[in-house]
Amino acid sequence: MNVYNPSAKQFFDRYKNIDHIVIFYDKRDIATIEIFFRGKPQPTFGERYTLTFDGDLYLFRKKYGKFPFPNPTTAKLTNFQGIGKITDVNVIYNLTTTMQRDSLVHHFNFYTFEGNTEPLLGPADYRPTFKGDILKLTKKLEQDFKNWKPIAITDSMIIITGLVEKNGTIGKLKLIEGKPSVYSNKVLEFMSREATSWLPRVDGGGKRPWNVRISVRVNKDNSMKVSIL
Repeated sequence: MNVYNPSAKQFFDRYKNIDHIVIFYDKRDIATIEIFFRGKPQPTFGERYTLTFDGDLYLFRKKYGKFPFPNPTTAKLTNFQGIGKITDVNVIYNLTTTMQRDSLVHHFNFYTFEGNTEPLLGPADYRPTFKGDILKLTKKLEQDFKNWKPIAITDSMIIITGLVEKNGTIGKLKLIEGKPSVYSNKVLEFMSREATSWLPRVDGGGKRPWNVRISVRVNKDNSMKVSIL
């Protein structure tokens, strides 16, 4: 389904190396953006931002500034030739949007199944998951942060990465966004001490080590937000 979209033209004029952008939704909210750059013989995948992760949202805004997000669409798949009327029982589908210079192309991606109301599932594939309560972790960090003062905050947003091992421990924590400082070192020490219990990545081959990213943002009122991907 192709929809005229004149608001994107200025963005594509500014970033001439971008060919198109694919937007993935979680229900009706934009969840992930994939950017494809111009290339021959065809466009090449370049960048992915998971906007439900505060760190990626920050990096996306830092690089691209104001972005012409499309208005939320209420488009639904109701009928399809060869299938007839679409119901929640006979079709599972999701919606993605491809943003081009002058248009939005909405794609309905779906599959059908018969004889059972449950879709066929492949091997389990789960990212590492923090076993604790992120809100409690954030409150503990806020309390510790009060005791660290006075220290200079050079970056209100920092992002660190760590490796979650098969046994659910985390190590190899390092700063990947923000300047090294007393503050960033203390956050690294805090995470290595407090964010220690994880469910490891699981896929068809079983448990395996996997990198996670943790962002920490200090707000103007000195409250904090911790986000994990």
